[in-house]
Amino acid sequence: MKKILRSAVAIILCISIFGGTQVMACSPNRTIGGFSTIIDFMERFASVFKGDKNEDAEMDITIEQGEIFKANKYFKSSHASTIVKMPDGNFMSAFFAGSAEGNADIRIWYSIHDGENWSAPKQMASADPVAHWNPVLVNYGDYVRLYYKVGMEIPYWVTKYTDSYDCGKTWTEPKELVAGDTSGGRGPVKNKVLVTSDGKIIAPASSEQGEWKAFFDISEDGGNTWTRTDFVVAKDAKGKTVGMIQPTLWEDKDGNIHAMFRTQSGWIYRSDSTDGGYTWCDAYKTDLMNNNSGIDCVMTNNGWLWLVHTPVGMEVRNRLVLSVSKDNGETWQDVTTLEYSINLFAEYSYPAIIEDGDNLYITYTYNRKTIKYAFIEF
Repeated sequence: MKKILRSAVAIILCISIFGGTQVMACSPNRTIGGFSTIIDFMERFASVFKGDKNEDAEMDITIEQGEIFKANKYFKSSHASTIVKMPDGNFMSAFFAGSAEGNADIRIWYSIHDGENWSAPKQMASADPVAHWNPVLVNYGDYVRLYYKVGMEIPYWVTKYTDSYDCGKTWTEPKELVAGDTSGGRGPVKNKVLVTSDGKIIAPASSEQGEWKAFFDISEDGGNTWTRTDFVVAKDAKGKTVGMIQPTLWEDKDGNIHAMFRTQSGWIYRSDSTDGGYTWCDAYKTDLMNNNSGIDCVMTNNGWLWLVHTPVGMEVRNRLVLSVSKDNGETWQDVTTLEYSINLFAEYSYPAIIEDGDNLYITYTYNRKTIKYAFIEF
């Protein structure tokens, strides 16, 4: 026991020697960082075992929560869900499923909620004999579009899409989003697109060719053609590049566009655009922990920003939390813990969230065995 204690102390001391510093973000007078390294380490460690406590929560909410389909009934593995409210008012969730992530039998499946129950999953037709990944559903008014990736290796994904004009009964023949693209996938990589107040479509995108890098695809013609931005620059306090992927987007009341990113640093990073998403400031570290797993956010009509994430500073996925910010992402309060397990091998991950009035609709991976949903009224 003494050897274990001495080793733990030595690790903490080593970490504290290589201490962190504060750095300035792109917004004036904004300081990020803020923790000494030893406190940073202790907070990250403690975050793994925080449980389902939400000391900040002072909000009455109603939650309907459950499985979209029974675990192991249809698939050995399922992951990376998306959700959309369709033109007929029903909800659709899509996800990839099969034997195991990355295998050639992995396909896109979807299920429809009719106001009471979820339908049995149906497979999306595809002639591609390779793994399918990361579906993203969008309601474009009179039709629903499904974006997804295909490919056996993530760095060489191709993005495809298919449309349904009858709320999921039939689908058009899949097409490449950007014909001939070899950059590792264009368009939305995990999270929903943002339709801005001036009518643009901004797709949160990223590449895993070499270092993780995030960018945005913008369409000014309803999604027919796309122009990509430069990669968003992200560096830590020591000037080292921070790997970022899978952005999530929102637009504030002044028309500025903002993004948060999954990173390899242990923290969520953020970037801001004041020109409609065409250029972005260097990404900066927030005070939100991130376990190198997916996040998603949405802003409701009252100006509140909601975030589903895993505020754990180590790479485990044993906790999933809904948080809210009432000041455009400057400060946050935990609202409720959607899932928690003391089992560090448990996985509650890859959330998707949309809004409709005073209601939030969330789906997420549950132990890779099923997709769960949470319908929340606040």
